[in-house]
Amino acid sequence: MNFRAMRQDSFAERSPATLLLLLLLYVAAHVASRVLISDALELDEAEQALWTQQFAAGYGAQPPLYTWLQWAVFKLAGVSVLSLSLLKNALLALTYAFVWLAARRIMAAPLAVLAAASMLLLPQIGWESQRDLTHSVLVTTLASATLYVVVCLIERPRPALYVALGIAAGLGIMSKYSFAVFLAALALAVLTTREARAVWRSPWIFASGLIAAVIVLPHLLWLVDNWQLASARTIEKLDATHGFGQGIARGLGSLANAFAATLAAPALIFGIVFGRAAWRRDNGNTHCAFWRRYLIALLVIMLAMIVLAGATHFKGRWLQPLLFAAPLMFFCCRPGLASHPHLHWLRRTLVVLALLFLTLLSLRPAFNGWRDNMDQLNEPAAELAAALSAAGYDGRTPIVTHDPVLGGVLRVRFPRAPVSLWRDGQPAPTAMQGPHLLVGKDTAGAALFERAGNIAATPLALHYRYARPDRPAIEYRYALPH
Repeated sequence: MNFRAMRQDSFAERSPATLLLLLLLYVAAHVASRVLISDALELDEAEQALWTQQFAAGYGAQPPLYTWLQWAVFKLAGVSVLSLSLLKNALLALTYAFVWLAARRIMAAPLAVLAAASMLLLPQIGWESQRDLTHSVLVTTLASATLYVVVCLIERPRPALYVALGIAAGLGIMSKYSFAVFLAALALAVLTTREARAVWRSPWIFASGLIAAVIVLPHLLWLVDNWQLASARTIEKLDATHGFGQGIARGLGSLANAFAATLAAPALIFGIVFGRAAWRRDNGNTHCAFWRRYLIALLVIMLAMIVLAGATHFKGRWLQPLLFAAPLMFFCCRPGLASHPHLHWLRRTLVVLALLFLTLLSLRPAFNGWRDNMDQLNEPAAELAAALSAAGYDGRTPIVTHDPVLGGVLRVRFPRAPVSLWRDGQPAPTAMQGPHLLVGKDTAGAALFERAGNIAATPLALHYRYARPDRPAIEYRYALPH
């Protein structure tokens, strides 16, 4: 399924090594920015800091692969904000790389580069993935790897590719359960496209399934024993109901909004740059027909979730692993854009947006302080750790707290200390049976000490980073019971 370009341009003719270097420089800039702007943590980062304290077959509502990878990075590079950012940005770089590798096999070189780079226009990838996402980043990486393997299989089926497909599929399921939706839609597109159907006819497809099953099996066994823990949060997020009528209307509206939130920005920019050419597609293009069938299959599956499962609520980021290839689909169906005179406009737009996103993310804590709208990155992590150390904490005694973000911050600041969460309604952690550090914050922190009983709390007031002078301080409480 090779598509030879009729025209090259200076950017597309650059060597893969040069393009890789540019990509690495971009993600390295994001890593440096994240490390420099704050030593505090976002919620997803904090969860990883806590979960990686032990290696397990499952950790909650999400499959364990991201936590396993983060555990390995922590072992190699230490528990730090740097390690958290390195993993995420490495996965984002791999996503761009896999999409480019797939695109260069099915379209002209100028479009292949833009098909990958234009993923920056998807808000969930260009912005949200850098801000505070983990599992969604990983599942998109595995979806892009699966896409590349399938494109290679359609081009020329080989046993090694079926093995790679099984590995990618198994790891994809282990990254996020929504990968199953992507895999089902992709499989239906292959099955219903005449030029691609041969992929299904090979006996090696059974090897792919077996490899995927072996990879998923340990977590599947854990899932059987922890089904309620793993499914409750997902069902709650989908706001599942069992009725028709209003429930279906709500589901369709929410799904439409999620699609619009994902695709509106690239559609607008492509329309501005290419004009009427953006809407002229090549219906005779085999690859375009494949992607049209993928989108149809995806819509059918999503509608079944609404009608049969009663799902009424969808978020744009949930579609990230399902629509990450939207720019690739767009350019694949419009091969004539390879010679469009405004192609350089899109390249310049992407460069400007990349720099804008990097700048805004770097200024976010300071900007939030100026707006008096503090977020988690404005919390004084270093100051808190210094105050606790000055009060006599040795950095090794177990820590008990009520807040996962606070717990994650303390885990990064004191990596040798085990950190336990004690939420309202739960039994006290076993760490409280011996010497420990009890730390709380604000009203919930006061409730933590009430649950703990006769433990005298020492108050500690610390100001947010970049806060206005009249901004109230954060009220921490701590104690070192022996």
